[in-house]
Amino acid sequence: MITALLRADHTGLLRVDGVSRLLQGTSEGEALQALIGLIQDEASTFGRPVRVTVQARTGLSILLAAPDGSIEEESFVPFEDLPQPWPPPEVDDAADAQAETTSGAETRASDAKVTADEPDELDELDDEPDHELDKTESTSAHPNGDNADDEPAAEHDNDFDDDHDFDDEPATDYVPVPSRVSAGYPPASTPSPAAAAPPAAAAASAPAPALSRSTSSNPPSSAPRAPARGTAPTSAPAPAPAGAAAPAPALAPNAPKEPMSEQARRDLLDAPSFLASPTVDEPAQRGFAGFMNHFGLHLAPGTTERDERTDIAGISRHFDAHRTISVINRKGGANKTPTVVNLAAVFARYGGGGVLAWDNNETMGTLGWRTEQGGHGSTVLDVLAGADELLDARAEFGQMSAFVHHQQADKFDVLRSDEDVSGTHEMTADEVDVVHSIAAKYYRLIFMDSGNSDRAENWLRMLDHTDQLVVPTTTMEDRAQAALLTLQAVQSRSEKAAELARNAVVVVSEWQPKESSISQRMADDFRPYVRDVVIVPFDPALKAGRIQYDGLQPATRRAWVAAAAAVARGL
Repeated sequence: MITALLRADHTGLLRVDGVSRLLQGTSEGEALQALIGLIQDEASTFGRPVRVTVQARTGLSILLAAPDGSIEEESFVPFEDLPQPWPPPEVDDAADAQAETTSGAETRASDAKVTADEPDELDELDDEPDHELDKTESTSAHPNGDNADDEPAAEHDNDFDDDHDFDDEPATDYVPVPSRVSAGYPPASTPSPAAAAPPAAAAASAPAPALSRSTSSNPPSSAPRAPARGTAPTSAPAPAPAGAAAPAPALAPNAPKEPMSEQARRDLLDAPSFLASPTVDEPAQRGFAGFMNHFGLHLAPGTTERDERTDIAGISRHFDAHRTISVINRKGGANKTPTVVNLAAVFARYGGGGVLAWDNNETMGTLGWRTEQGGHGSTVLDVLAGADELLDARAEFGQMSAFVHHQQADKFDVLRSDEDVSGTHEMTADEVDVVHSIAAKYYRLIFMDSGNSDRAENWLRMLDHTDQLVVPTTTMEDRAQAALLTLQAVQSRSEKAAELARNAVVVVSEWQPKESSISQRMADDFRPYVRDVVIVPFDPALKAGRIQYDGLQPATRRAWVAAAAAVARGL
């Protein structure tokens, strides 16, 4: 088991099977770099992917580290969703880590001593008696048994026969000791039985060139030695044996090639594109991996973040015509208005503008109360009054801003219902047609917040314009029952309405904290009858007051992204 801890004071530790290794940095980024290095070392040591559980101030993360050095975040739980206080009190691992560090230092010192005491193979050869070297070198230089006394030794290190007098020899340049390849050894990259043989036996397999004598009886101290073990050969390869076939001459780099035969040629229409497939390897932005990437790392996103990116990609799509999404439940207090606001915000934020939230209550709805008001008090009745001008072919988009209320942070517009407390006007089916034709001209997505009467004209005409149904409910039993009755009523209206009910998306919003078991049970009850069900966790920001997407908790925002993605799949 591998766990890691990053502290606020830029220190931390990595624990592998109970053994802790301390880390420390002068900054948060340096401490992260140190931790990543330790994790990569462990993956390389194991030779397989390893999982590491990391505790940091941002939350709890599970990383998957591969032997090639890549690290991926499998899951992440933000600190606000973990038991408090976070991080939890830690066990004192300093003594264990110090002991491990000390033991490691002693081990490295011991290894260094053994290495220093270990004689080098070439040094052992240097220490052999001169007569042994003479014998070996004579055999190597004279395979036919000629007298070796007439030639100098082929290999030795600053040692010459005492019975030779070089004062009378002519001065010549000093020639370095031949490398393994020039002495007849096979190259390191070529498998050969001789490669496994002892150096003396390998050297005896081919004649070695003689070493030229120096002008002095004492050879220069700077004379090069034979290459050490593991050193690449530097001299030319040995000549090919007699009788071997000569290698074919290499073609010039720009030599003309033979033209292809008519049968080998292919149709131009079958030629592949020279353009590379567009690939975007965007690093992680969320979770612990995203936190580390702020310090210069390039960690890939984990499964959770990849799933979210897939949802956002679906939400960001634009369609070839407008789409209408109706949010319905015959019961008041079923979370219809918060559902309209949050779905409109998600689609507008990730897919761009052109999103309208329309309060289609037959009398007076609450969408205007829960959203930002513009610099005017216009409602749907004002749109009806200016319908001819807005539907004129010369009308411009800017004219619509006098009738809708733009949400500056969440990027969508709101069309309010009649807010005259003493008014008596009720929306008719024909009026819904007029307003919808105006909305379709100026907006690509229209979210309609229904009233509570599924028998009203505006409700029934809304279904005629609907492309996707969304049925919200809370974890209160009467709201869930009302959602079920609403779906049953829609199914019985017409063939199109029945298809809308079968493909509906149900959104279950937790009304109180700690109701996950209730919301899960309700979701399971709805799933066999609709296309998708999404659970939205409790969030006090949705209980009352103006709704703003940035004011929601991270888990709530993620749930609304999932709900919007479910809606987008039906469009």
